[in-house]
Amino acid sequence: MAPPIASSVSVELTKIQANGVRAAIHQWTTANLISETLSSELLSTIQIKEPSFNYEKFAKYSFRLAILCLAVAVVSLLADNAFLKLIKRIIALHPFLRSALTALLAIAVHVWGHNRSLQTPGEVYLNEAIHSLGSLLFALAGLQLAEGLDVSKAEHQHRVHYVLFLLSVIYFGAGLAAKSAFIWSCGMIALGTSFGAVTGYISGWGAYYLGMSYPFRFVFFGLSIIGLAYLMAGFELTSPLWSTTRIWGLLYFFIALWILSIFGNDDLFSDSNHTTYRGRGHGRLFIWSLMFFGAASVSMWHGLRYADGTTKGFGLTFLGINLYTKFFELFWDQWYKPLFFAVLAGTLAIIGRYAELVWNLQIVSSGSVKN
Repeated sequence: MAPPIASSVSVELTKIQANGVRAAIHQWTTANLISETLSSELLSTIQIKEPSFNYEKFAKYSFRLAILCLAVAVVSLLADNAFLKLIKRIIALHPFLRSALTALLAIAVHVWGHNRSLQTPGEVYLNEAIHSLGSLLFALAGLQLAEGLDVSKAEHQHRVHYVLFLLSVIYFGAGLAAKSAFIWSCGMIALGTSFGAVTGYISGWGAYYLGMSYPFRFVFFGLSIIGLAYLMAGFELTSPLWSTTRIWGLLYFFIALWILSIFGNDDLFSDSNHTTYRGRGHGRLFIWSLMFFGAASVSMWHGLRYADGTTKGFGLTFLGINLYTKFFELFWDQWYKPLFFAVLAGTLAIIGRYAELVWNLQIVSSGSVKN
């Protein structure tokens, strides 16, 4: 026989956690695994924690908003006449010198942020905001460097991807040092832009490279980033940022597939054997829509199978985007517009109604457990 539970014992749980525990106790009691007395004693120990204000998220978004406001302040300052005179003097300096001075200032800001993270590790979001300011300065240094390399001229445009790649390396280094998903994301954006620029230059700034359009190239780029993310998960240094890396890989991958499902990759079907296929209008895009649908379905299956909210969310989101994109493509020109939007509204209402029913069932089930 189980010993009685002390009346002073209590467990503080959130409302959702408490509902789960109550459901488990109810099932154990129904299955005669525990007695009614023990069930009552266990239920009496559950204390619901009152929901508190989420100061963590408030601090995080406050500092990010502060960085955004600072950027607006800098832009506004540039319009001031007195400041413009100072800017003209600075602009008179050689672009390489301006870039070096800005980069040194960015390094100083990052060093300051790193020292603060060692001295006050609890001020996570303030330290991240300081590193974000350093990243902003590095972006400014990159612009000055691009000006010094004279990338505006056609014969020097290939130098753009060198600047972008250098920026991505800097962002990755700063992101690792600060363990900042925001700075790491800046690196992912710079790396993706660099990839587009370098393949564009190699192809002579044409639409296709090795028979692949820009979206098709980014399908493989996204898959590579996803693979890299899983490698990062196995190392202590990079494991805190592997999830952010995977999210960016999935984003590149699915957006590229979505664009392919709309426009296709015609160079793959440019030979005479595919003349009939190319002439079928929307039919020639079917293979890309099918691939998009399959990728979203696999992502959703992975999320459900392994309780992975990220892949499940991407799968559901882009599965819906795929279906509604096809709906617009097939019926926008053929259907009477009021009917088109009425059907669109109806499908969204059905989805919303289904979600509401599931939500209400969850409330009813949790309420019955309480009773």
